[in-house]
Amino acid sequence: MLRVGVIGLGAMGKNHVRVYSELPDVELVGIADVDYRSTQSLAEKYHATPFSDYKDLLSQELDAVSIAVPTSLHREVAVETARAGVSMLVEKPIADTVEAAKEIIKAAKKNNVKLMVGHIERFNPVVPIIKKEIEGDEISLIEITRIGPFPPRVKDIGVVVDLATHDIDLIKYLTDSEFKKIHSLASRSLAQHEDAAILLFEMTNGALARVTADWLTPFKVREINIATKEKFIKASLIDQKVSEYSKYKEDGSYRVKELNIPFGEPLKFELQAFIDSIRNDTQPPISGEDGLGALEVATRCLSKDSAQAGVST
Repeated sequence: MLRVGVIGLGAMGKNHVRVYSELPDVELVGIADVDYRSTQSLAEKYHATPFSDYKDLLSQELDAVSIAVPTSLHREVAVETARAGVSMLVEKPIADTVEAAKEIIKAAKKNNVKLMVGHIERFNPVVPIIKKEIEGDEISLIEITRIGPFPPRVKDIGVVVDLATHDIDLIKYLTDSEFKKIHSLASRSLAQHEDAAILLFEMTNGALARVTADWLTPFKVREINIATKEKFIKASLIDQKVSEYSKYKEDGSYRVKELNIPFGEPLKFELQAFIDSIRNDTQPPISGEDGLGALEVATRCLSKDSAQAGVST
């Protein structure tokens, strides 16, 4: 049995608690949040010990924790977790600044603990199917739409770091390529930070990508469109559906194929992968360096001084 805990009990943290309680050979030892009354109630439901101070939870001889506190607190909590000798999954983004992310990675290595970053979309059943379908194809364009209502929980970062890091990570994963050129536009209407953005990328292999992200839409959309020389793929990450369109023919015809997707909960796949990496002493599938890379690109998207990006905000 691996002994685990959860630090931070917002919407995502509560889901981590639920999923850990369902995983085989995992004991949910305790949960921690500054809102102790809410923590007590949740702990009672899942038969765990509540803590108001996460450091007290870290002293419970844990094997692993999920860190789901506000992004601006990731560095403090993750570094303390590493010093306690506990492996960790840090919800994305890895940190609010590149410097903080590097400190987290350094602390994990120094204390010889596992560090995984929670880029959950990698574990959406749609993504490996898309990856397989475009294998060997020359990708021309990837378009990702990630829009929805403003989340009151997020007060310390904007839509690029909070949402678009998902898609920055996916673009690199799907293209197997690095970011060559970056252009971005962002605006602020309702929030303290940017709440709408359009990001444009050219990858080193020639693929182009565009991300549209906002907190202004009253409903959620999570869609990926991929055009290659041979096919066009349209996918919904929420509905977990993928359609493949064959190459357009001179007579105006094309073929549509609905791909078979093994439906499942991405968070459960993610946490199981994290637990397996600890149990088998293997590298977590999404490393601290992966999280740092996504954050670095997001930061460049917001930088007016980026010599290569030509960014305007």
